Amino acid sequence: MTLQKGAMTLVILQLDDEIIKSLSNNELAVLQYVYDNIHAVADMSIQELAKNVSYSTSTILRFCKKLGFSGYAEFKYSLRSEIQKKNLPDEVPRHALTDKIILDTICSDIEATSNLISSDLLDITFRYLDSDFPIYLWSPGGLTTILIDYLEKLLFAIGRQNVYKIEASKTANHIIRRLDEHNILFVISTTGDFSPTVKLAKTAAMNHIPIISITPYTNNTIASIASVNFRFFTNQRENNGAEYTSRLPIFYTIQIIIKSYLKYKKMRGLL
Repeated sequence: MTLQKGAMTLVILQLDDEIIKSLSNNELAVLQYVYDNIHAVADMSIQELAKNVSYSTSTILRFCKKLGFSGYAEFKYSLRSEIQKKNLPDEVPRHALTDKIILDTICSDIEATSNLISSDLLDITFRYLDSDFPIYLWSPGGLTTILIDYLEKLLFAIGRQNVYKIEASKTANHIIRRLDEHNILFVISTTGDFSPTVKLAKTAAMNHIPIISITPYTNNTIASIASVNFRFFTNQRENNGAEYTSRLPIFYTIQIIIKSYLKYKKMRGLL
């Protein structure tokens, strides 16, 4: 899979958060296959696609209809048309991964992520930020700590009080178990299924604590638990067991939340 082809898939198909949430696990697997093989799929029959993804043609048809198409023929026609409009190359050899291609990939990931951020999600988040509920930021370590530190600094910069960063699983779970629904837990996960984060989120949910999360666009455990879930789009990447998924769409999501909140406060005359 080339970077540019995969990164453009959500943009080409114009998927939003509601569509993503409506897809079953099988349909998400079909989406992942399209993500990885966008040019090949544009030339496949429905039988060929069904065989390659190991699902029935009826699953493919349900997938197409949830995306807003009348059937597979319209889906494939739209795919071809959008590929031609965007002039995506059929093949991009490894040695041709130039700065331009990398930049196009980043822009595509950001654009697709933007399509998944709805005004409803922002409105609910603003109500939590306007409250006097303490906000607990879960910092599990690794690169996610950088994201949490960044979010913490921005929350302080906009004047939000009672923001607390919690680290170490045992300490975090001990703290969350003692809290009630008048507190907020904010979590970020690049997979949506990181065990310590899932455990903490489940503990918070049991105590009716509102959870704001940022997770991938795919169905995942944390997204299903959270009160408010912001989805980001990027290709999950791993090398010899080491995960190196781009965090840029997450930084973008954080920026959108904070900047939109400042605009919201200004419109209400609170700034």
